[in-house]
Amino acid sequence: MTGVMEQYLDQIRDILRACEDTDGVFIVDRQGVIEYCRSPLNFYFKPAETVGRHILELYPGLTEETSTIMRVLRTGKPSHCRQKLVNCQGRTVLLDSTTVPILVDGQVQGAVDSSQFFTIDQRSVRGGGTDEQLYTLDKIVTQDPAMLALKRRIKDVAQMDSPVLIYGETGTGKELVAESLHSEGRRAGKPFVAQNCAAIPSNLLESIFFGTDKGSYTGAVDRKGLFEVADGGTLFLDEINSMDVSLQAKLLKALEEKRVRHVGGHQDIPFDVRIICAMNEDPRTVLKEKRIREDLYYRVGVVKFHIPPLRERPGDVPLLTRHFIQKFNMSMNRGIAGVSSLVEGLFQQYSWPGNIRELQNTVEGAFATAQGDTLVVEDGQDIFLGAGDEGAAGPASLAPPTAEAVLEAGFSLTEALDRYEKELILRAMEHSGSISEAARRLGVSRQNLKYKMQKYGL
Repeated sequence: MTGVMEQYLDQIRDILRACEDTDGVFIVDRQGVIEYCRSPLNFYFKPAETVGRHILELYPGLTEETSTIMRVLRTGKPSHCRQKLVNCQGRTVLLDSTTVPILVDGQVQGAVDSSQFFTIDQRSVRGGGTDEQLYTLDKIVTQDPAMLALKRRIKDVAQMDSPVLIYGETGTGKELVAESLHSEGRRAGKPFVAQNCAAIPSNLLESIFFGTDKGSYTGAVDRKGLFEVADGGTLFLDEINSMDVSLQAKLLKALEEKRVRHVGGHQDIPFDVRIICAMNEDPRTVLKEKRIREDLYYRVGVVKFHIPPLRERPGDVPLLTRHFIQKFNMSMNRGIAGVSSLVEGLFQQYSWPGNIRELQNTVEGAFATAQGDTLVVEDGQDIFLGAGDEGAAGPASLAPPTAEAVLEAGFSLTEALDRYEKELILRAMEHSGSISEAARRLGVSRQNLKYKMQKYGL
Protein backbone atom coordinates (compact mmCIF):
# COMPACT_ATOMS: atom_id res chain seq x y z
CA MET A 1 0.00 0.00 0.00
CA THR A 2 2.89 2.31 0.81
CA GLY A 3 4.34 1.78 -2.66
CA VAL A 4 1.00 2.62 -4.29
CA MET A 5 0.75 5.84 -2.26
CA GLU A 6 4.30 6.81 -3.19
CA GLN A 7 3.55 6.34 -6.90
CA TYR A 8 0.42 8.43 -6.51
CA LEU A 9 2.16 11.27 -4.65
CA ASP A 10 5.20 11.25 -6.94
CA GLN A 11 2.99 11.77 -9.99
CA ILE A 12 1.06 14.57 -8.30
CA ARG A 13 4.27 16.35 -7.31
CA ASP A 14 5.67 16.10 -10.85
CA ILE A 15 2.43 17.29 -12.44
CA LEU A 16 1.98 20.20 -10.01
CA ARG A 17 5.55 21.28 -10.67
CA ALA A 18 4.76 21.37 -14.40
CA CYS A 19 1.58 23.37 -13.72
CA GLU A 20 3.16 26.09 -11.58
CA ASP A 21 2.40 28.88 -14.06
CA THR A 22 -1.23 28.02 -14.79
CA ASP A 23 -4.30 29.92 -13.59
CA GLY A 24 -6.02 26.99 -11.93
CA VAL A 25 -5.39 23.38 -10.92
CA PHE A 26 -7.85 20.66 -9.86
CA ILE A 27 -6.92 17.24 -8.53
CA VAL A 28 -9.84 14.78 -8.61
CA ASP A 29 -10.18 11.23 -7.41
CA ARG A 30 -11.24 8.37 -9.68
CA GLN A 31 -14.93 9.32 -9.29
CA GLY A 32 -14.36 12.97 -10.25
CA VAL A 33 -14.61 14.43 -6.74
CA ILE A 34 -12.23 17.36 -6.18
CA GLU A 35 -9.51 16.68 -3.62
CA TYR A 36 -7.39 19.76 -4.24
CA CYS A 37 -7.86 23.19 -5.83
CA ARG A 38 -5.32 25.94 -6.47
CA SER A 39 -6.06 29.20 -8.26
CA PRO A 40 -4.49 32.66 -7.93
CA LEU A 41 -7.76 33.94 -9.47
CA ASN A 42 -9.61 33.41 -6.19
CA PHE A 43 -12.56 35.48 -7.34
CA TYR A 44 -13.45 32.61 -9.67
CA PHE A 45 -13.26 29.53 -7.44
CA LYS A 46 -11.92 29.32 -3.88
CA PRO A 47 -10.55 25.99 -2.55
CA ALA A 48 -13.07 25.99 0.30
CA GLU A 49 -15.92 26.19 -2.24
CA THR A 50 -14.68 23.34 -4.42
CA VAL A 51 -12.94 20.62 -2.39
CA GLY A 52 -15.29 17.71 -1.78
CA ARG A 53 -17.59 18.57 -4.68
CA HIS A 54 -17.93 16.67 -7.93
CA ILE A 55 -16.55 18.38 -11.03
CA LEU A 56 -19.98 18.14 -12.69
CA GLU A 57 -21.42 20.16 -9.78
CA LEU A 58 -19.07 23.02 -10.60
CA TYR A 59 -19.91 22.82 -14.31
CA PRO A 60 -23.54 21.62 -14.45
CA GLY A 61 -23.68 22.01 -18.24
CA LEU A 62 -21.17 19.19 -18.66
CA THR A 63 -21.91 15.47 -18.70
CA GLU A 64 -19.88 12.30 -18.19
CA GLU A 65 -19.26 12.36 -21.96
CA THR A 66 -18.50 16.06 -22.50
CA SER A 67 -16.34 16.67 -19.41
CA THR A 68 -12.64 16.32 -20.29
CA ILE A 69 -11.86 15.31 -16.71
CA MET A 70 -14.46 12.52 -16.70
CA ARG A 71 -13.27 11.37 -20.13
CA VAL A 72 -9.65 11.17 -18.95
CA LEU A 73 -10.75 9.22 -15.85
CA ARG A 74 -12.60 6.81 -18.12
CA THR A 75 -9.97 6.38 -20.85
CA GLY A 76 -6.72 7.00 -19.01
CA LYS A 77 -5.55 9.18 -21.93
CA PRO A 78 -4.37 12.81 -21.49
CA SER A 79 -6.43 15.63 -23.03
CA HIS A 80 -5.67 19.17 -24.14
CA CYS A 81 -8.31 21.49 -25.57
CA ARG A 82 -9.83 24.95 -25.49
CA GLN A 83 -13.25 25.05 -23.85
CA LYS A 84 -16.06 27.53 -23.34
CA LEU A 85 -17.90 26.55 -20.15
CA VAL A 86 -20.56 27.91 -17.81
CA ASN A 87 -19.90 27.29 -14.12
CA CYS A 88 -22.35 26.82 -11.26
CA GLN A 89 -22.32 30.59 -10.62
CA GLY A 90 -23.56 31.27 -14.15
CA ARG A 91 -20.22 32.63 -15.34
CA THR A 92 -19.04 31.88 -18.85
CA VAL A 93 -15.33 31.11 -19.07
CA LEU A 94 -13.02 30.52 -22.04
CA LEU A 95 -9.96 28.49 -21.09
CA ASP A 96 -7.28 26.11 -22.27
CA SER A 97 -7.27 22.97 -20.15
CA THR A 98 -4.79 20.11 -19.94
CA THR A 99 -5.94 17.01 -18.10
CA VAL A 100 -3.52 14.22 -17.17
CA PRO A 101 -4.46 10.87 -15.57
CA ILE A 102 -2.79 9.67 -12.35
CA LEU A 103 -1.85 6.04 -12.98
CA VAL A 104 -0.82 3.50 -10.35
CA ASP A 105 0.12 0.04 -11.62
CA GLY A 106 -1.64 0.91 -14.87
CA GLN A 107 -4.90 1.81 -13.18
CA VAL A 108 -6.44 5.31 -13.19
CA GLN A 109 -6.56 6.60 -9.61
CA GLY A 110 -7.42 10.20 -10.38
CA ALA A 111 -6.56 13.14 -12.64
CA VAL A 112 -4.93 16.55 -12.56
CA ASP A 113 -6.53 19.34 -14.59
CA SER A 114 -4.66 22.62 -15.19
CA SER A 115 -6.12 25.61 -17.02
CA GLN A 116 -5.16 28.98 -18.42
CA PHE A 117 -8.01 31.48 -18.50
CA PHE A 118 -8.64 33.88 -21.36
CA THR A 119 -12.04 35.38 -20.53
CA ILE A 120 -14.46 35.21 -17.63
CA ASP A 121 -17.91 36.56 -18.49
CA GLN A 122 -17.13 39.42 -20.92
CA ARG A 123 -13.83 40.25 -19.27
CA SER A 124 -10.40 39.42 -20.52
CA VAL A 125 -8.53 38.04 -17.53
CA ARG A 126 -4.87 37.11 -17.38
CA GLY A 127 -2.29 37.32 -14.67
CA GLY A 128 -2.62 36.26 -11.06
CA GLY A 129 0.68 34.43 -11.15
CA THR A 130 0.86 33.78 -14.90
CA ASP A 131 1.90 36.63 -17.13
CA GLU A 132 2.88 34.36 -20.02
CA GLN A 133 -0.15 35.53 -22.00
CA LEU A 134 0.64 39.21 -21.43
CA TYR A 135 2.77 41.32 -23.72
CA THR A 136 6.07 42.66 -22.48
CA LEU A 137 8.23 45.44 -23.90
CA ASP A 138 10.46 43.05 -25.81
CA LYS A 139 7.40 41.86 -27.77
CA ILE A 140 6.73 45.33 -29.19
CA VAL A 141 8.29 44.97 -32.65
CA THR A 142 9.58 48.29 -33.99
CA GLN A 143 12.58 50.17 -35.32
CA ASP A 144 10.78 53.51 -35.54
CA PRO A 145 12.41 56.26 -33.43
CA ALA A 146 9.06 57.49 -32.03
CA MET A 147 8.05 53.96 -31.02
CA LEU A 148 11.46 53.27 -29.48
CA ALA A 149 11.07 56.45 -27.42
CA LEU A 150 7.59 55.26 -26.41
CA LYS A 151 9.03 51.94 -25.22
CA ARG A 152 11.51 53.81 -23.02
CA ARG A 153 8.69 55.86 -21.51
CA ILE A 154 6.63 52.72 -20.89
CA LYS A 155 9.52 51.20 -18.94
CA ASP A 156 9.78 54.31 -16.74
CA VAL A 157 6.04 54.77 -16.19
CA ALA A 158 5.51 51.06 -15.48
CA GLN A 159 7.23 51.52 -12.13
CA MET A 160 4.64 54.14 -11.09
CA ASP A 161 1.03 53.72 -10.03
CA SER A 162 -0.21 56.82 -11.85
CA PRO A 163 -3.25 56.36 -14.14
CA VAL A 164 -2.38 56.19 -17.85
CA LEU A 165 -4.43 57.18 -20.90
CA ILE A 166 -3.42 55.54 -24.19
CA TYR A 167 -4.82 56.90 -27.44
CA GLY A 168 -4.34 55.90 -31.04
CA GLU A 169 -6.22 54.60 -34.03
CA THR A 170 -7.86 51.18 -34.09
CA GLY A 171 -5.28 48.43 -34.51
CA THR A 172 -2.23 50.39 -33.34
CA GLY A 173 -1.70 48.18 -30.28
CA LYS A 174 -3.19 50.02 -27.31
CA GLU A 175 -3.86 46.84 -25.31
CA LEU A 176 -0.32 45.70 -26.07
CA VAL A 177 0.98 48.88 -24.40
CA ALA A 178 -1.40 48.45 -21.46
CA GLU A 179 -0.24 44.86 -20.91
CA SER A 180 3.41 45.97 -21.09
CA LEU A 181 2.80 48.62 -18.46
CA HIS A 182 1.40 45.91 -16.20
CA SER A 183 3.97 43.20 -16.88
CA GLU A 184 6.94 45.58 -16.51
CA GLY A 185 5.74 47.07 -13.22
CA ARG A 186 5.45 46.02 -9.59
CA ARG A 187 1.96 44.61 -10.16
CA ALA A 188 3.23 41.96 -12.57
CA GLY A 189 1.93 38.59 -11.41
CA LYS A 190 -1.28 40.14 -10.12
CA PRO A 191 -4.54 40.14 -12.12
CA PHE A 192 -4.71 42.07 -15.37
CA VAL A 193 -8.38 42.66 -16.19
CA ALA A 194 -9.45 44.23 -19.50
CA GLN A 195 -12.92 45.55 -20.25
CA ASN A 196 -14.02 47.09 -23.54
CA CYS A 197 -16.57 49.74 -22.53
CA ALA A 198 -18.17 49.68 -25.98
CA ALA A 199 -18.67 45.91 -26.02
CA ILE A 200 -21.61 45.75 -23.61
CA PRO A 201 -24.88 47.71 -23.22
CA SER A 202 -24.62 50.78 -21.00
CA ASN A 203 -27.39 49.49 -18.71
CA LEU A 204 -25.20 46.50 -17.80
CA LEU A 205 -21.97 48.43 -17.30
CA GLU A 206 -22.75 49.56 -13.74
CA SER A 207 -23.32 46.03 -12.44
CA ILE A 208 -20.19 44.80 -14.25
CA PHE A 209 -18.07 47.63 -12.86
CA PHE A 210 -19.31 47.58 -9.28
CA GLY A 211 -20.71 44.07 -8.79
CA THR A 212 -24.15 42.97 -7.61
CA ASP A 213 -25.83 41.53 -4.54
CA LYS A 214 -28.32 38.74 -4.95
CA GLY A 215 -31.88 40.05 -5.14
CA SER A 216 -30.89 43.61 -6.04
CA TYR A 217 -32.92 43.15 -9.24
CA THR A 218 -34.66 40.27 -11.00
CA GLY A 219 -32.13 37.56 -11.75
CA ALA A 220 -29.28 39.28 -9.88
CA VAL A 221 -26.71 37.05 -8.18
CA ASP A 222 -23.79 37.76 -5.86
CA ARG A 223 -21.05 38.83 -8.24
CA LYS A 224 -17.86 40.80 -7.82
CA GLY A 225 -17.24 43.86 -9.95
CA LEU A 226 -14.21 44.73 -12.05
CA PHE A 227 -12.44 46.57 -9.24
CA GLU A 228 -12.66 43.58 -6.91
CA VAL A 229 -11.58 41.16 -9.63
CA ALA A 230 -8.54 43.31 -10.45
CA ASP A 231 -7.67 44.05 -6.81
CA GLY A 232 -3.91 44.28 -6.41
CA GLY A 233 -3.40 44.40 -10.17
CA THR A 234 -4.40 46.48 -13.19
CA LEU A 235 -7.78 47.38 -14.65
CA PHE A 236 -7.65 48.30 -18.34
CA LEU A 237 -10.69 50.17 -19.67
CA ASP A 238 -10.69 50.27 -23.46
CA GLU A 239 -12.81 52.77 -25.43
CA ILE A 240 -13.63 54.68 -22.27
CA ASN A 241 -14.94 57.50 -24.48
CA SER A 242 -17.96 55.29 -25.28
CA MET A 243 -19.04 55.05 -21.64
CA ASP A 244 -22.31 56.73 -20.66
CA VAL A 245 -21.61 60.11 -19.02
CA SER A 246 -23.78 59.28 -15.98
CA LEU A 247 -21.65 56.20 -15.29
CA GLN A 248 -18.49 58.26 -15.75
CA ALA A 249 -19.46 60.25 -12.63
CA LYS A 250 -19.78 57.04 -10.59
CA LEU A 251 -16.49 55.76 -11.96
CA LEU A 252 -14.77 59.01 -10.97
CA LYS A 253 -16.20 58.75 -7.44
CA ALA A 254 -14.94 55.18 -7.09
CA LEU A 255 -11.48 56.13 -8.32
CA GLU A 256 -11.19 59.02 -5.90
CA GLU A 257 -12.49 57.10 -2.88
CA LYS A 258 -10.80 53.79 -3.83
CA ARG A 259 -13.88 51.88 -2.78
CA VAL A 260 -17.02 50.56 -4.46
CA ARG A 261 -20.45 49.39 -3.42
CA HIS A 262 -22.32 46.55 -5.14
CA VAL A 263 -25.53 47.41 -6.99
CA GLY A 264 -28.16 46.73 -4.32
CA GLY A 265 -25.47 46.48 -1.64
CA HIS A 266 -24.90 48.45 1.57
CA GLN A 267 -21.23 47.85 2.26
CA ASP A 268 -18.27 49.79 0.89
CA ILE A 269 -15.53 47.54 -0.50
CA PRO A 270 -11.96 48.97 -0.72
CA PHE A 271 -9.72 48.14 -3.65
CA ASP A 272 -6.13 48.66 -4.77
CA VAL A 273 -6.04 48.88 -8.56
CA ARG A 274 -3.98 50.70 -11.16
CA ILE A 275 -6.16 52.23 -13.87
CA ILE A 276 -5.16 52.28 -17.54
CA CYS A 277 -7.63 53.67 -20.08
CA ALA A 278 -7.63 53.84 -23.86
CA MET A 279 -9.54 55.54 -26.65
CA ASN A 280 -9.29 55.36 -30.44
CA GLU A 281 -9.80 59.11 -30.95
CA ASP A 282 -7.90 62.27 -30.16
CA PRO A 283 -8.76 63.16 -26.53
CA ARG A 284 -9.12 66.82 -27.47
CA THR A 285 -11.94 65.95 -29.87
CA VAL A 286 -13.64 63.75 -27.28
CA LEU A 287 -13.40 66.52 -24.68
CA LYS A 288 -14.66 69.17 -27.08
CA GLU A 289 -17.69 67.04 -27.94
CA LYS A 290 -18.30 66.41 -24.22
CA ARG A 291 -18.20 62.64 -24.60
CA ILE A 292 -15.95 62.35 -21.58
CA ARG A 293 -16.25 64.36 -18.38
CA GLU A 294 -13.46 66.85 -17.93
CA ASP A 295 -12.83 65.82 -14.32
CA LEU A 296 -12.67 62.11 -15.25
CA TYR A 297 -10.37 62.88 -18.19
CA TYR A 298 -7.85 64.66 -15.97
CA ARG A 299 -8.15 61.91 -13.36
CA VAL A 300 -7.36 59.03 -15.74
CA GLY A 301 -5.00 60.98 -18.02
CA VAL A 302 -2.22 61.77 -15.55
CA VAL A 303 0.19 60.15 -18.01
CA LYS A 304 -0.70 60.06 -21.71
CA PHE A 305 0.71 57.84 -24.45
CA HIS A 306 -0.01 58.44 -28.13
CA ILE A 307 0.61 55.49 -30.45
CA PRO A 308 1.36 56.70 -33.99
CA PRO A 309 -0.47 54.97 -36.86
CA LEU A 310 1.45 52.53 -39.04
CA ARG A 311 1.39 54.88 -42.05
CA GLU A 312 3.56 57.32 -40.04
CA ARG A 313 6.22 54.66 -39.42
CA PRO A 314 6.63 52.89 -42.79
CA GLY A 315 9.99 51.46 -41.75
CA ASP A 316 8.11 49.12 -39.40
CA VAL A 317 6.06 47.56 -42.22
CA PRO A 318 8.74 45.15 -43.55
CA LEU A 319 9.89 44.40 -39.99
CA LEU A 320 6.37 43.55 -38.85
CA THR A 321 5.71 41.60 -42.05
CA ARG A 322 8.70 39.35 -41.31
CA HIS A 323 7.55 39.03 -37.69
CA PHE A 324 4.06 37.87 -38.70
CA ILE A 325 5.44 35.49 -41.33
CA GLN A 326 7.59 33.89 -38.66
CA LYS A 327 4.62 33.72 -36.29
CA PHE A 328 2.31 32.05 -38.82
CA ASN A 329 5.05 29.72 -40.01
CA MET A 330 5.21 28.37 -36.47
CA SER A 331 1.46 28.20 -35.83
CA MET A 332 0.57 26.78 -39.27
CA ASN A 333 3.68 24.63 -39.74
CA ARG A 334 4.55 26.40 -42.99
CA GLY A 335 7.85 27.45 -44.55
CA ILE A 336 7.10 30.84 -46.12
CA ALA A 337 10.40 32.64 -46.68
CA GLY A 338 9.06 36.15 -47.25
CA VAL A 339 7.19 38.33 -49.73
CA SER A 340 8.02 39.18 -53.31
CA SER A 341 9.45 42.58 -54.22
CA LEU A 342 6.09 43.56 -55.68
CA VAL A 343 4.20 42.72 -52.51
CA GLU A 344 6.85 44.44 -50.40
CA GLY A 345 6.50 47.59 -52.48
CA LEU A 346 2.70 47.53 -52.25
CA PHE A 347 2.87 47.00 -48.50
CA GLN A 348 5.15 50.01 -48.22
CA GLN A 349 2.82 52.23 -50.25
CA TYR A 350 -0.47 51.10 -48.70
CA SER A 351 -1.95 53.42 -46.03
CA TRP A 352 -2.97 50.62 -43.58
CA PRO A 353 -6.09 52.26 -42.12
CA GLY A 354 -6.47 49.24 -39.83
CA ASN A 355 -2.84 49.58 -38.76
CA ILE A 356 -0.88 46.63 -37.31
CA ARG A 357 -3.98 44.50 -36.84
CA GLU A 358 -4.80 44.91 -40.53
CA LEU A 359 -1.25 44.01 -41.54
CA GLN A 360 -1.35 40.88 -39.39
CA ASN A 361 -4.72 39.82 -40.81
CA THR A 362 -3.47 40.49 -44.35
CA VAL A 363 -0.41 38.28 -43.89
CA GLU A 364 -2.54 35.55 -42.32
CA GLY A 365 -4.97 35.74 -45.25
CA ALA A 366 -2.08 35.44 -47.70
CA PHE A 367 -0.90 32.28 -45.94
CA ALA A 368 -4.27 30.70 -46.71
CA THR A 369 -3.77 31.08 -50.47
CA ALA A 370 0.02 30.89 -50.85
CA GLN A 371 1.19 28.09 -53.14
CA GLY A 372 4.95 28.62 -52.96
CA ASP A 373 7.45 29.69 -50.34
CA THR A 374 7.04 33.40 -51.19
CA LEU A 375 3.90 35.50 -50.78
CA VAL A 376 3.10 37.04 -54.17
CA VAL A 377 0.27 39.06 -55.66
CA GLU A 378 -0.93 35.96 -57.51
CA ASP A 379 -1.84 34.43 -54.16
CA GLY A 380 -4.96 36.58 -54.41
CA GLN A 381 -5.81 40.25 -54.74
CA ASP A 382 -7.69 39.91 -51.45
CA ILE A 383 -4.24 40.28 -49.88
CA PHE A 384 -4.87 43.97 -50.43
CA LEU A 385 -8.65 44.18 -50.62
CA GLY A 386 -9.71 41.77 -47.87
CA ALA A 387 -8.58 44.03 -45.08
CA GLY A 388 -11.45 46.42 -45.66
CA ASP A 389 -12.93 48.82 -48.16
CA GLU A 390 -11.64 51.83 -46.26
CA GLY A 391 -8.02 50.97 -47.01
CA ALA A 392 -8.75 50.03 -50.61
CA ALA A 393 -10.63 53.26 -51.21
CA GLY A 394 -7.44 55.30 -51.36
CA PRO A 395 -5.99 54.41 -54.75
CA ALA A 396 -3.13 56.87 -54.38
CA SER A 397 -1.78 54.79 -51.49
CA LEU A 398 -1.24 51.89 -53.90
CA ALA A 399 0.60 53.90 -56.53
CA PRO A 400 4.33 53.24 -57.05
CA PRO A 401 6.71 56.06 -56.12
CA THR A 402 7.21 57.18 -59.73
CA ALA A 403 3.55 56.96 -60.74
CA GLU A 404 1.23 59.96 -60.79
CA ALA A 405 0.43 61.25 -57.31
CA VAL A 406 -3.26 60.94 -57.85
CA LEU A 407 -4.98 58.47 -60.13
CA GLU A 408 -7.99 59.43 -62.17
CA ALA A 409 -11.54 58.54 -61.09
CA GLY A 410 -11.50 55.50 -63.35
CA PHE A 411 -9.02 53.75 -61.03
CA SER A 412 -8.75 49.98 -61.38
CA LEU A 413 -6.82 47.90 -58.85
CA THR A 414 -5.84 45.42 -61.56
CA GLU A 415 -4.47 48.18 -63.78
CA ALA A 416 -2.57 49.77 -60.89
CA LEU A 417 -1.01 46.43 -59.94
CA ASP A 418 -0.09 45.70 -63.56
CA ARG A 419 1.55 49.11 -63.96
CA TYR A 420 3.49 48.71 -60.72
CA GLU A 421 4.51 45.14 -61.57
CA LYS A 422 5.73 46.23 -65.02
CA GLU A 423 7.84 49.00 -63.47
CA LEU A 424 9.38 46.62 -60.93
CA ILE A 425 10.26 44.14 -63.67
CA LEU A 426 11.95 46.91 -65.66
CA ARG A 427 13.93 47.97 -62.57
CA ALA A 428 14.92 44.36 -61.83
CA MET A 429 16.09 43.81 -65.41
CA GLU A 430 18.15 47.03 -65.32
CA HIS A 431 20.02 45.81 -62.25
CA SER A 432 20.40 42.18 -63.30
CA GLY A 433 22.66 40.38 -65.72
CA SER A 434 20.09 37.83 -66.79
CA ILE A 435 16.42 36.87 -66.60
CA SER A 436 17.27 34.24 -63.97
CA GLU A 437 18.91 36.85 -61.72
CA ALA A 438 15.95 39.23 -62.16
CA ALA A 439 13.55 36.41 -61.29
CA ARG A 440 15.48 35.77 -58.06
CA ARG A 441 15.31 39.47 -57.19
CA LEU A 442 11.54 39.50 -57.74
CA GLY A 443 10.87 36.24 -55.91
CA VAL A 444 9.28 34.51 -58.93
CA SER A 445 10.28 31.62 -61.16
CA ARG A 446 12.21 32.26 -64.38
CA GLN A 447 9.31 30.82 -66.39
CA ASN A 448 6.84 33.10 -64.59
CA LEU A 449 9.01 36.15 -65.24
CA LYS A 450 9.29 35.32 -68.95
CA TYR A 451 5.50 35.06 -69.12
CA LYS A 452 5.10 38.46 -67.46
CA MET A 453 7.65 40.09 -69.74
CA GLN A 454 5.75 38.74 -72.74
CA LYS A 455 2.48 39.93 -71.17
CA TYR A 456 3.80 43.52 -70.82
CA GLY A 457 5.67 43.50 -74.14
CA LEU A 458 9.09 43.88 -72.52
